[in-house]
Amino acid sequence: MKKEPQYGYYPWWPENGNDWLDPEDVEIARKCIPSMRIFRREESLPPYITLYYGELRIRAMRTLWKEVEWEGYNLGDWVEVLSRGQLNTPRTGTICEMLWDERSRAIRYQVLENDKPIANLYAAEDLRPVEPTDLTG
Repeated sequence: MKKEPQYGYYPWWPENGNDWLDPEDVEIARKCIPSMRIFRREESLPPYITLYYGELRIRAMRTLWKEVEWEGYNLGDWVEVLSRGQLNTPRTGTICEMLWDERSRAIRYQVLENDKPIANLYAAEDLRPVEPTDLTG
């Protein structure tokens, strides 16, 4: 039975050097860990699990990370930014960053609109999933 993906982040580099990573993935991991990026973790062939951040893939051994509750969105998902009483400017785009916000204890999402990242970070309640076909007509 396939286990559902888990989500989390690495706010620190684990103490045991690079031995927790597939040797082919050390350089990539060093560029994006530690950070507040929310990775999707999936089971794979032992001894590794596979971490995804969009197209980025890192194979790692089980190690300490901070697991977070998935809010229903992934990198690359099409979303509409909701007005929410004119708090936000309504717009549509794809999620390009998923970052942990320690202060609010929730994921914040950056949206890419017309190939440009919107400076604001949004909460899940600011977003509504849409299909690209919804945008054409």
